[in-house]
Amino acid sequence: MRLKTNGKPMNSPLGRSFLAGFAGLIVYGGWAVYANASHGDTVALRAGVVQGSYSLLLTFVMTLATEGLYRALSLVYGGLYWLMMIVCLSLFTTAYGIHYLVGTPEILMTILPGFVIGSIYTLVYVLGLKRHVQ
Repeated sequence: MRLKTNGKPMNSPLGRSFLAGFAGLIVYGGWAVYANASHGDTVALRAGVVQGSYSLLLTFVMTLATEGLYRALSLVYGGLYWLMMIVCLSLFTTAYGIHYLVGTPEILMTILPGFVIGSIYTLVYVLGLKRHVQ
């Protein structure tokens, strides 16, 4: 199985992962600031930095992992279901755990949009892999 890259960096797994991670930094970091603004600027900014930073890293790593899991599980009966379960559970537990450790007051409100969007992103990404992997 090989993904067509056309020789362009953003068409490679690494390039796609970096671009997705950077988008996570901006979007989810901004959301976390908004979600925690009522607790003061310091708390809101801390939540934004935490959410943005780990969103970049988590999105980058999980995109690469999704590609690897796809290759490993796509030929197994129910493999795409298991891939989605593994990725989505990893996204939720990592996000919840990090915000719990840093004391974010509105954990579910902070991570819920990212979890829903991340789950949809993973599904669309997997469907794209299914279409483009030979």
